[in-house]
Amino acid sequence: MRFNKSELNSLASNPSTKFDKEGVLIVTDRQESFLWRSEVRVERWCKLRGNLLFYLKDKDPKSSVAGVLVLENCRARIDHEERDPEGYVFDLDFKDSTSERLLSYSAADRLAWVQCIEQASSERLNLLIRHLKDQIRQSQQTPVMGNHVDLGMPLLLPVEQAPLPVQPPEQAPVEEAPFEDLDLSELPICETSLSCDSLPSDALGRLPNPQVICYTLPPGGADDSPAFWREHARTELQERSRAPQFLCTMRFQRSAGFSPATRLKFCVLDVRERMTHTALPLGQAEVPLSVIQDTSRLRLPLMSPRGECGFITLATWSPDAAVESGQAAGNGPPRSSTQLFDGSAGGAAAGGSGVAGKGRRAHRRTQSLPPKLGVRLFVPQQCGLQRVCVKPRLQTYRLHSSLGADISVQETLLESRLCCLLPQQLLSIWIQREKELLQEISGMGELSGEWRWRQMNLLEEHLRLLKDYSQAKQNIQQLARDGVYFKRSAAKTEEALEFLPVNLHIQRMWAQNDTMQRRGLLDVVTVGAFTRYDSKARKCGGLIKLLQESKSWKLEQSNACKVQAANDAVQATKQLRKEIVELMSQLLQLASRRSAKDMMPLCNQMVTRTRTLLNIWEPSIVEEAVAFIERHRIIEEPENVLMEPMSPFRKITQQLTALELKSPELEDFATPVVAPPDLWPRAQPPLMRSNSWHPSNTSPSSSLDIRAIDSLQHVVKCYNDHLRSLEQNGNAPDAEAAAAKTDAEAEAEATYQSLPLAWQPTASAASTASAAAAPALQLIDLDEINRERRERLHPPTAGFLDTKLMSSSPSANYYGPTEEPEPLDLTQLNIEASVMCLVSKLKFFCGRCDSPAIRLRHPKVPVKREGFAVAPQQAPDVIGAAAAATSSPAVAEPGPKLQLDLQLPAGGGAEPVKRGNKFTDGLDLSLTTDWAAELRPSMRKLRHAMDRLLKTARLMHSVQRLQQDVRCNQRQASITYRRDVCFSQALTALVSSLMLRLWGSELDMGYLVMLRDLGPLAYFEGLLTLYGDEADMWSDMCIAIEDLSAVSFQLVRAHGEAAQAPTPRITGSRQALEVQLPVPEHSLPGNGTSISFKITPVFFNIGINEKASVAETLGQTREQHRSNWDNYLRLSQYFGRYRKLGLGSVDTGESLQSLLKFMEHQLRANVSKNVKILHLAEDACRLMDGLRFTSCKSAKDRTGMAVTLEQCRVLVREFQLPSKHVPYVLNTMRSQGTRMENVLKNIGKRKYAFNRYQASFLPEMYRPPVGNYGKAQT
Repeated sequence: MRFNKSELNSLASNPSTKFDKEGVLIVTDRQESFLWRSEVRVERWCKLRGNLLFYLKDKDPKSSVAGVLVLENCRARIDHEERDPEGYVFDLDFKDSTSERLLSYSAADRLAWVQCIEQASSERLNLLIRHLKDQIRQSQQTPVMGNHVDLGMPLLLPVEQAPLPVQPPEQAPVEEAPFEDLDLSELPICETSLSCDSLPSDALGRLPNPQVICYTLPPGGADDSPAFWREHARTELQERSRAPQFLCTMRFQRSAGFSPATRLKFCVLDVRERMTHTALPLGQAEVPLSVIQDTSRLRLPLMSPRGECGFITLATWSPDAAVESGQAAGNGPPRSSTQLFDGSAGGAAAGGSGVAGKGRRAHRRTQSLPPKLGVRLFVPQQCGLQRVCVKPRLQTYRLHSSLGADISVQETLLESRLCCLLPQQLLSIWIQREKELLQEISGMGELSGEWRWRQMNLLEEHLRLLKDYSQAKQNIQQLARDGVYFKRSAAKTEEALEFLPVNLHIQRMWAQNDTMQRRGLLDVVTVGAFTRYDSKARKCGGLIKLLQESKSWKLEQSNACKVQAANDAVQATKQLRKEIVELMSQLLQLASRRSAKDMMPLCNQMVTRTRTLLNIWEPSIVEEAVAFIERHRIIEEPENVLMEPMSPFRKITQQLTALELKSPELEDFATPVVAPPDLWPRAQPPLMRSNSWHPSNTSPSSSLDIRAIDSLQHVVKCYNDHLRSLEQNGNAPDAEAAAAKTDAEAEAEATYQSLPLAWQPTASAASTASAAAAPALQLIDLDEINRERRERLHPPTAGFLDTKLMSSSPSANYYGPTEEPEPLDLTQLNIEASVMCLVSKLKFFCGRCDSPAIRLRHPKVPVKREGFAVAPQQAPDVIGAAAAATSSPAVAEPGPKLQLDLQLPAGGGAEPVKRGNKFTDGLDLSLTTDWAAELRPSMRKLRHAMDRLLKTARLMHSVQRLQQDVRCNQRQASITYRRDVCFSQALTALVSSLMLRLWGSELDMGYLVMLRDLGPLAYFEGLLTLYGDEADMWSDMCIAIEDLSAVSFQLVRAHGEAAQAPTPRITGSRQALEVQLPVPEHSLPGNGTSISFKITPVFFNIGINEKASVAETLGQTREQHRSNWDNYLRLSQYFGRYRKLGLGSVDTGESLQSLLKFMEHQLRANVSKNVKILHLAEDACRLMDGLRFTSCKSAKDRTGMAVTLEQCRVLVREFQLPSKHVPYVLNTMRSQGTRMENVLKNIGKRKYAFNRYQASFLPEMYRPPVGNYGKAQT
């Protein structure tokens, strides 16, 4: 009783207090000292109220209180029915303390006390409430939707005693977040603001802490079924006030089951304790909704058993009939500005129409407010917000400005539809990349010596990544099928969903000041840190440290630069080939229309890109890689192909290349789908496959068998370990090596051509038994598998690498394991000749028939090569009869005077000199009707030549990677996977914000011009601490945000069904991603120009919790300060380009300039927990119409504090909210706003995960309100 002694004394001694039971009991008092211990039994007067058992000093009912027993976790026990010499005994057993013994004077009195004590605990009361709720749910037929639905007690029905279900307290169900599918465009019936006056104080004269809860009672059904009061909404808690004015308002919508006949009950509570929300009812008032709807101001008395106890005032706003100036009814696209509707319009207005009726202009004015205030209800127009977001949560407020005007505020919390869609697309791209690398490695063929286990090690690494990516995609697909649109913060450590961003939500605040004629939106994307959680909680230092270590490791390797250069060259070759093929497709379309005017610009672009393509590769690197393949590739003799068994490597690669990869399908000059050749020919007939497949019919993962990948990876790992052991045994001492030379050679020979000896079955019974006991490792033969499938009459399916989809990709060209590479100079010559022929024909069609052939390269002396001869199927392409006659001498007699323009000599004896070139000889423009048919052969030759160039590029890349250190490859693979996880989370958040901006508000031409000429600014605000595991998160976020600057975005029109559920599309490769963003059809200009852009990301981070204080004390914030300074320089450069383009007004430019100067001053000051840097960056981003992101570890607690503070800062800065009201508005938004809904959705409790110690270290404006934080799972 030491903490609340006066309150308990007041409760026990107050004559008006009604007790559940009173009487005399004999209480056993324990008296202890240093030398002795005794028990004394004293008669005392006892009083039971709820779960409190008061005992007085003696048996006089008017004596003072001696103590109290809290009857929680308590059980009354009767050991024997007989009477004790002093009375009838019963014990009170407590869970964590000693038992108490009590005695009564009669058996009936003892039984009555035991029954009352058993019913007194709050645990028993909770079981009763839970049981009644279950009965209500069972009897309820049609659920009625409301805000914060809590089922109440039945109306005017006696509560009958019923046996309660036995349920241990630890199995109590977690509070589920209520949800109703709100329609944000629906027009509410009315909106009500509440205030009270003349509320009573308690017995000690203390002022109440009022809070109002609104309960609804829908009209009874046709079967006269009982109706129940249900909680609809509640206001914030206002401390120590008899006349509170609440900021939270209540909206009544038809979709929630409200009608004019719905009865409302407003209960006013006095909250005595905020942590447990213990409250006492003060009074209540009932009124029909129709009365509230028809009256702008209604004052009702509060009734209680003690009579009247104050009044409650309801100020109501109904929809207004006024139409905004300049708004034409029903014309034009939807507007993002506020719409004012007529209450009689009802359903039409709810559908989003801008048509307004011609009703009355306004409601009756509230007498206590100035004129024209509080008389209109403003509804924000959401445009296509719910096409890109789902599951909205809504909270409304009415604030007062410094001039006495009303500020209407609406908070909305939404989930993004793209949370699961975008990671799937990224995983598809990365799965494709791993398949490509597997094909590259297998395309080198079977190598000898130590290079074989290096080759198998690369195969194992890529198979592992392929399995991880495929499994992650399958998990996300299952989550999407279940209708889940966000990952809870409690599941952030689950590896199965690590590609999804944590707690991704859209926080939108709409504000309106009618007096100032000002309205606006504030959109903030809240998301958890972009990081990968280690299952064993191991620290790695984050991506920054890993990349620095990888860079230093590569500097020690001789060929590290060559590997990177080869990879860049492959990516550049893929991109250039893709662009050239797209240009050829456009030329075919123009040629089919005989549009000569538009063909020459495209022709010049194609020539420029072809020149770049021919100069990418250095011939010396190609020669070095080809020489490596010649030295180390194992060439199988033709006569031994059918005699010797297939080696493990060849069986593995046969599965990797089940289908041949082909070039992109563009128009009708694409390579037809044919049955692929057998890479390792056997005696069996080749497998025939259907050609009726199209990329749109199958998803990348539809044929991925993850178990098959895992099995193959295990086989590769075992084979790789076997090769490594052979390599280690080869380095044994000479004496042992000489003794085991014969056995080692025999085993090596068996390994190279067949399975390892340990895997071979033997004829002995003992070995057979042991083999049966051990798990069998088998290499799968495709021919045997397909033969078994045909025997079971199953249709043949694609291999697990699903190369059908890859065959439609521009990057799907590889050499086979037995295919010889084509000489680089021959490939370049074919490309050059094809372009010359194509350009000459285009110039001929454009009327420039006398133009000579173009020159793409300067003549070079060819380098003499030894090694592979050109296979017959790889002979140089012949452009035509005349072209072949001219180009053959150039190839046969190389020399310093190499003629690349393919023109005839000047002299010719008696032959007349012809103008032009041989590519157009014989063509008559008047007789040529089908231009496209004349261009297709040259285009086909050019595409085939580019395919062979890409094959050579991939082979060179594989050789360079094979020569790299094995540990470097493993480390690079782990870094790539971690980087992909972080990038997937970051890109999903970014695209969600872009889609919100494109669909959730109106697009004006100024914003489109800014996108086209500059690109948007994306400001990421971090609240992470550079201490402990959050230091790794900060490092990961820095790299992930930096990677976003390399992504290209393109706006495309959304037509038909695509506009109903707009979904972005991600294309490209890991180094060059492009995201196509659908936009409303009416938003883009009608000239057909496409808008492409890149973003400018900036990331400012300031730690604010108790660990940030530790990090600053230990001096671990230097990297954070350096990063903030670098991002400030980037922000300043962006502002310079922004001002140079003339974007924004003059006042905006001056404000931005002063903000950046002040930010520079704050950065130089280097103050502890300087959150002003974050606030200045917020203001700068908002003035330049940028995208806003706020992150902490789980985007729940610190993020909630930061977002609500930013909302209040906007209200003060732009809507004249008085600064003295900010603390109360902050506490209201944090306790009753949508951020508390976010906490409830994540952990099932309405508690921020702070304790009192942690809250004391937060900056004052970031501290949660008392009673709304405590022990919770973060």
